[in-house]
Amino acid sequence: MTGTKFSDRRFSEISSEKPKDYLLTLARGLAVLELFSPEVRSVTFQVAADHLGISRAATRRIMLTLHALGYLAPARDGYVLTERCMSISRSFLAENSILSIMTEKVKELSVRINCPCSIVALRGPEVMFLCRDPSRRVFASQLALGDRLPAHASSGGKLLLSEMSDDAIHAWFDAYTPTALAEKTITQAEEMVKEAHKIQARGYATSRFEIESGLISMAAPIRDHTNNVKLALIVSQFASKLAPDTFVETYLQSLLDVAENISGIYSDYMRHMA
Repeated sequence: MTGTKFSDRRFSEISSEKPKDYLLTLARGLAVLELFSPEVRSVTFQVAADHLGISRAATRRIMLTLHALGYLAPARDGYVLTERCMSISRSFLAENSILSIMTEKVKELSVRINCPCSIVALRGPEVMFLCRDPSRRVFASQLALGDRLPAHASSGGKLLLSEMSDDAIHAWFDAYTPTALAEKTITQAEEMVKEAHKIQARGYATSRFEIESGLISMAAPIRDHTNNVKLALIVSQFASKLAPDTFVETYLQSLLDVAENISGIYSDYMRHMA
């Protein structure tokens, strides 16, 4: 089973300010739906219970409710998703066909330079994958669309953080208290502020042994129709295959060129949607 385990603790942190405004049961129900993937077509009560970290009986009630609402259907080896799940995402997908266009650009770049490439957006303390080439990977786990990585340690996250003011970066660090993930992870706000100034000056971000040992990456900005940076295009590689400085020298121009091309496409789309 792939994916990050559901965390009651993480939900508690989200709802700590106004606990009466949030429903843990709803969060668990959505977590069950997020268990499904191209590799995971059916889910049993026990598998879902292990993922949620609650009893099988409580999980059974959640899944039977999803069944009664039409989102799950019983199968020989558990429960499967139904077409009704499309009703949740139909509006989003209709408005975001741009993602399929950007995905093709990402795949083309990935094939050309033979490195994993992706596009991410900042979501709270993390960056979320919107587009990627699934045929290439550098992370220990198989990341899929919608999966997330800590923003402070990834090149894409650092680039998007660099768009914030110094005060906003300090507030972000106060809110999320990022921790060290590898030998060179930035965990102090003032250090990130200095890094943000460097990123702004050179126009791209790097991550060298910050998110995983031996992993390097760099990110370029994708701008919208107002010239604001909302997304980041990332290229990654193992330092064992290419020294960090050589990696930047070899692939930076290709990265910047494709990011500029995608920015044009994204800007046109957002301009028409405005």
